[in-house]
Amino acid sequence: MNLKRILERRTKKEISITYTNNRVSIISFKTEGNRVLLRIQRLFKEAPLDVIYEIAELIRNPGMKTPLINEFFRRNQWRVRKQARNIAKIEPEGRVYNLKKIMEKLNREYFNGALDLTITWGRRQRRYAVRKRTLGSYNYETRTIRINPILDSPRVPRYYLEYVIYHEMLHAYLGIRRTKDGRRLVHTPEFKELERRFKHYDRAIRWEKGNP
Repeated sequence: MNLKRILERRTKKEISITYTNNRVSIISFKTEGNRVLLRIQRLFKEAPLDVIYEIAELIRNPGMKTPLINEFFRRNQWRVRKQARNIAKIEPEGRVYNLKKIMEKLNREYFNGALDLTITWGRRQRRYAVRKRTLGSYNYETRTIRINPILDSPRVPRYYLEYVIYHEMLHAYLGIRRTKDGRRLVHTPEFKELERRFKHYDRAIRWEKGNP
């Protein structure tokens, strides 16, 4: 869900968003003509539609009461403290590949630019230790993709790195699915179908099998 696009559609204004970790001033904004400079607690990236609509209404009518916004933050503010503990250095630019540029390209090509994510290389360790970890991961709370730095190598084809990033972007796009008994579903049939739409899918799988 793209907060910026929804707000722009509801307010008919250009919205410039800065996400913060502020636990006191969770939403503030300044209007400059048809442009709104919005500072908002990053929790609201995952707010439901009714809360987002109330944010749009607040932009149109400053000073109004905001029960949905306040309730959403009250119920989720424990995550702010957890996010603060999880904040790590963001380093998208590697020795060979720039993850941010690759993700932006994939976002435009496969998701119509709708995903608002952070991406970074993981912490670099000795090769034998790094190999034991997964190649990529996605944190649903911080909306951050972390890529194993072993892939930041000239011997790794760009199309394979794109495949790994695309795989993690799909997790963000589809969200968490659960069965009736609460069991988490990760690689659903829908996920696998979308994964195969990556234009270098077969090529990437062949390279992966040949380079364990």
